[in-house]
Parts: sequence; C-alpha cells; structure tokens
Amino acid sequence: MFPPRETSSSPLRTPNGRHSMSNLPDFPLSLALYNVLPVALTGLALWFLTRYVAQQDPADRGLALLGAGLILAGGLAKVSWKLIVATTGTDLVWLAAALFPLMAPGFALLAVALWGAVRGQRGRPVSAGLWRVALAVVALAFAAAALRYWVLAIPRGWFLPLLVLASLGNLAASLLLIRAAVSLRRWGTALLFAVNLLMIFALQPIAMMNPKTLAMHWTEQTLTALGTACFALAAYRLWRLTSRERSAARPGPA
Repeated sequence: MFPPRETSSSPLRTPNGRHSMSNLPDFPLSLALYNVLPVALTGLALWFLTRYVAQQDPADRGLALLGAGLILAGGLAKVSWKLIVATTGTDLVWLAAALFPLMAPGFALLAVALWGAVRGQRGRPVSAGLWRVALAVVALAFAAAALRYWVLAIPRGWFLPLLVLASLGNLAASLLLIRAAVSLRRWGTALLFAVNLLMIFALQPIAMMNPKTLAMHWTEQTLTALGTACFALAAYRLWRLTSRERSAARPGPA
C-alpha cells in the first residue's frame, strides 16, 4: 500500500506565472507517469482485499469497498495533480490537498473491515456494528481537523489529525494482514506484507528531505512501487489461499 505521506514536491510559482515542482527545474512527465504504477498496484491489492473481506465477513464487505474506494480516489487525485503540473504547469491546489481527506477515512474503514475479516477467518464472532466504530473514529478525526483549522485558526491545522488517522489506519491494516498470513502459516505472504510495511517507514526520511534531487524522486518512487508490488502479491496470495480453503471445506454433493 502506498504510504500516506506528504512529500516536499509541492509546486512553486515561477517568474512567468506558471508552476514547477519545487527543487526540480523541470518535473519530467516520465516521473509523473511513473507515479501511476504504485496507485495501480494498490488498486489491484485493494481489489483482492475486498474479496477477502467478503469471504470472511460478508457483513463488512460494503465497509471494505468504501474504504478501498476512498484510498484509491486519494491516490488518483495526487497522481492527476502531478500529471497536470508536469504537462501544463498548472497547480490545482484542491486536487493535491484531496489526498489525506480521502485516504485517511479510507484506511480507517479498511482497517476496521479487515479486523472483522481476520476474526472471521479464525472462526471468532464478529460484531455486527463495526461500521459504527469506523464512522465514529473518522468523525472524531474530522472534528479535530475542523477545530484546529476553523476555530483555532492553525495554518493547515486540518492536516495533522488526518495524517495521524491515515498512518494509524495503514499500520493497523498492515499488522492485521500480517497476522492473517501468520495464522495460516504462510510465512512468505506475511513477509511480503512486512516488506511493504517496512518500505513505508523507510520512505518517511526521504519524503521529509528538502531539497530533493531528481534522482531522489526516482528512488522514492521506485521504493514505493516495490513496496506496493509486494503488497499486491501478498493480497492476492492471501485471497487465493482463503478461497481454496473455503472451497475445500464446503461439503460435496450427497
């Protein structure tokens, strides 16, 4: 899963009134297109995870679908912004800022749905009201964001609560998936989920570096693509394994 983070590649206005990526004289279209790969891989992983949730905890399939849709929408918004900047020099600030308002609730909803699915996989009872817990957590984070931004007038005060929600949701989802793989004794799948999680932590120092060279941007995106590739493969393996186990456990015709 691509890590929820904000990089230093924010647009700056140039003397001719157009925009270019900070720290880069010319943000290349090739790099903007390369950004599509992690989002596509994440979308593939989310597809398998929603099917996994539907198998193990059908009641929370809608929760997983909504969460996955929000995560993917956030990634597509950021990729679209980068492509527009690279091709036209136009900075659509609202499009860049949409990342965390979309991804934060998405990760929270997905994590709660996965919690129910992992319990279902282990044969444990699942609460029918998980969606209430998810919505309460999301509402609390957005209330904190609104309070900091509109009441306390903190510049970009909305950002921190949503960053915390996205990070915790991503971490919880990753740990739950590792646990699901370990409980099935699929160590390779657990390792793939763990590699993605480690890549998320490894990318944080790079994301905070300023200024960044073009080579650093390529390195950052390559590591992100590697992590999401591991995540997509692990999600597929988990879904395939649990599908086979459910099929094998189904009684045959008399």
